[in-house]
Amino acid sequence: MVIFKIRPITALMLLLFCLSCTGELAGAQSFPMTLTDSIGRSVTLDSPVNRVVCTATQHLETLRSIKVSRDVLVGVPGLRGYSYFSEFQDITNIGQYFEPDLDKIVELEPDLVIFHPGPGPLGDSLAPKIDVLENSGINVICLYCNRPDLYADEVKILGQIFGREEEADLFIDFYEGVIDSIADETDSLSRADRPLVYSEWRPYTTFNLDSYPIEMAGGSYIFSGQDVRDVDPEDISSSNPDVILVLLSSADYDGLRASDLSDLERAREDIMSRPELQEVTAVQEGRVYVMTSPLWVYLPYSSCRYFIGIAYLAKWFHPQLFPDLDPEEIHQEYLTEFQGLDMDLQDRGVYVYPREEAD
Repeated sequence: MVIFKIRPITALMLLLFCLSCTGELAGAQSFPMTLTDSIGRSVTLDSPVNRVVCTATQHLETLRSIKVSRDVLVGVPGLRGYSYFSEFQDITNIGQYFEPDLDKIVELEPDLVIFHPGPGPLGDSLAPKIDVLENSGINVICLYCNRPDLYADEVKILGQIFGREEEADLFIDFYEGVIDSIADETDSLSRADRPLVYSEWRPYTTFNLDSYPIEMAGGSYIFSGQDVRDVDPEDISSSNPDVILVLLSSADYDGLRASDLSDLERAREDIMSRPELQEVTAVQEGRVYVMTSPLWVYLPYSSCRYFIGIAYLAKWFHPQLFPDLDPEEIHQEYLTEFQGLDMDLQDRGVYVYPREEAD
């Protein structure tokens, strides 16, 4: 029998190699680490982060995209009804981002809390919450993870924090590949070449955040630059949109059978049958589309998949510019390669209607 003796340094190199192959070794990190979060706060981490609380589902989804271990999570937002996050259901529920249970978070003794800043700038409601946690010796970083103008930078920040910079770069390449391929075609469009778009998430209620995906997909949001919510039907008629987009968030659309389009069909028919919209171009030409909130930037059940929603919009707005764009294929690759989910979109998940025109 031949016995091989391994020198200590060789054994160490072998161990490091094996750990890197299994994904157990985090990327090289240097502490203290100082970062600037999405609302301009400077955050310094003195040591590796091993215990994390997330306050929004978008944080969970982003961590999953860059292969951060589930084991670091000690607190998550309420996930009741979210089939998309089934593996996190047994982790302590700390409430929602707008009303987190601060006492429970402190009890969990996290190294870091990731806060969602909410729809507006840092205000009176968020600052006191941050103060409570920081006065307890807990680091807080504020990241949206659902804003197209900030998302790539936020992914990089999370990659640095968790030593997953290579994984973050890989995901950003995929994400920006989708976004940039659309922008390459739509950025130079004149205003006249952009369809006018009205969007609502309940009858005659819209939101100015809709302008992000609509404009990125080559459309023109009819209320762009206005802080609007409830709108007058006459304003829709007088604007005469070329496209109407209906957003649904009343169910766990990730968990439905792929053939269960009943809610989406009803939502489209509601628009098509409204007497006050019969003269609108979108209704006359049948350019009324329904999208569920997993592919949008806000609403219950919304996620980081808004870039897939933008791909669908681009296909609807400009089919001649995107003959080879396949949003469902992009979605499936994202679920399989980055979310690590065994989820076949042919069997499960309801996202857009009509589907044919987006294929």
